[in-house]
Amino acid sequence: MKRPIFIFEDKEAVRSDIYKNLKNRLRKTKILCVKGDGQQQQNKTYEDQIEELFQIEAPNGGFVISDKDLSDLGNQFRGLSGTAVATVADNMGFPLCLYARGEGQLRGEEFLKSLAPWEKKRIIIESNTNERIAEQCALIYRAFSNIETRYFKLKKSDRGTLSAALSKILEKPGIEDRIALYGTGEQGFLQEIMPYQKENQAGTEKELNQRTVRLLGNWLYTSILRFPGILVNNIAAASYLNINLNDFNKTSVKEIFEKARYKGPFSNLYSGMTEWWWRHELDTIIFSKDCEDGLAYTKFKKVKGRVRPCKDPQTKERAGYYCMVTEKPVSEKNSKSGISWFPAGADLARIRSDKFNELAPWIGLY
Repeated sequence: MKRPIFIFEDKEAVRSDIYKNLKNRLRKTKILCVKGDGQQQQNKTYEDQIEELFQIEAPNGGFVISDKDLSDLGNQFRGLSGTAVATVADNMGFPLCLYARGEGQLRGEEFLKSLAPWEKKRIIIESNTNERIAEQCALIYRAFSNIETRYFKLKKSDRGTLSAALSKILEKPGIEDRIALYGTGEQGFLQEIMPYQKENQAGTEKELNQRTVRLLGNWLYTSILRFPGILVNNIAAASYLNINLNDFNKTSVKEIFEKARYKGPFSNLYSGMTEWWWRHELDTIIFSKDCEDGLAYTKFKKVKGRVRPCKDPQTKERAGYYCMVTEKPVSEKNSKSGISWFPAGADLARIRSDKFNELAPWIGLY
């Protein structure tokens, strides 16, 4: 992807630091810092001015990195917010990364809001260091580049639907139907690209391709990787396999499931902290040896050392599922499923019963 990167940050020192760290990682990429040092334009909204800038500097598409708070971004954009920048990026089909320096990991109401549909298309960077923000943004940029490269190599017949295109990009054509489940109810995807799918309309193919790359990347990052079903993170994998998380994280255990490791776009984003695994390939590994679960498979493979089962921390029952609020294993009986804004394909995603009862009245979980 040769799209230029736009950085919106109102603190000069922070902006320079992020730019320097990004440039070290993406040496051949054009990176523009929006400083807001131009003159105020009373006859144009901030959104109009940003859109004009994007059209001039990135006629073939761009990539946007923005702080959530831009209230002091120079005389031209005094009082600007990250929301306004995000709106323009969305309207133009540019991939976007939002961040808020110093914010810790979201919890409670704010965490749930970040999972809900109205925020699902946003990629939010959680970090309190400029270097880490730049590192994550660079990895996300490369992931979108990877998706874009693979997308344009597809035959037109393989681009018929978003789920078909994504399954081919991930080199897993057999799971197209499962991926499609993650789009059930996601009318926002369709609404964004429908105007550009009209045949024989001048200029629509270019616009459609530009937007589709962003949609595919956002869909993969904010939905498929986030909500366990097709892919599972380490905790969800351990719960599903019935292997205690600490034991699953041992090299001797992980290596027997190596063939199921996810290595596609975004896979290296949280290196050392989060990994993902193909659930259907975990099944293949286990069932090929007629094992009941992952724990039984570790015994079949004669893994050295003790490997314990995965239990619900509260009930001590067999877990099997993943709580999206506590980020811990949870049992079927001790959790709620069928949350309206959980993707249909995320059948391992749950909310622990006590958390559901605590949060449901004031956030509307259904």
